[in-house]
Amino acid sequence: MDDYFSALLAMGRRARIQRNECFLINAKHSRSALAVIDLAIGVFGAKPIALCKDSRRAKLCADLGAEVLCDRNEECLPNKLRELTGKEEVRLMIETEDGPYFRSVVKSLEHDGLIALLDDARNKRHPDFYLMSPNYTVFAVAAEHYKVADPLIYRETMQHLLDYHSECAIRPRISAIFGLHRINDAFDYYTTVPSGNVLIDMKDLDRLTVCDKF
Repeated sequence: MDDYFSALLAMGRRARIQRNECFLINAKHSRSALAVIDLAIGVFGAKPIALCKDSRRAKLCADLGAEVLCDRNEECLPNKLRELTGKEEVRLMIETEDGPYFRSVVKSLEHDGLIALLDDARNKRHPDFYLMSPNYTVFAVAAEHYKVADPLIYRETMQHLLDYHSECAIRPRISAIFGLHRINDAFDYYTTVPSGNVLIDMKDLDRLTVCDKF
């Protein structure tokens, strides 16, 4: 829920993303990236362009409806963006991890563009920010902040997510389901396979259902 909460706040309340608008999302490993893509396609009707490193991750993003760029080379990205959007720049970039590609990818932001920090990217220092043009707005979104600072927005946003799910507008990806007696195995699996959500079954205590195939 926190992944979807941050994604919904970033795109809806903060960036106000428009239907058919293209934006960049670093989707290398983060679960938040999958939530961003799911909401962008199913709720906002936007066009996420997922930056991936390997074919498996690229398939996950493509299955959710994103355009995928596996090569984040500084020279190739503008040309690929032009092919997809008709121009070399986008208004919004969602960063979930940080990393060595950040400085080259951020060059594809238009003047007065937005950079949203979600997931692990919120907790990292960004020395590259000091080297960038001042014409970018950088903001972070964290569900835990809203629980205390603005509980009304927190409750409203969570209710929206529940409504979207009941309407099948979004489809959170489940990697595995473990019974309560297998809780330690669930934690081990969650830390080693960062592709989807891991659920705990409180009724079938010995359950083991693995949805991902490796």
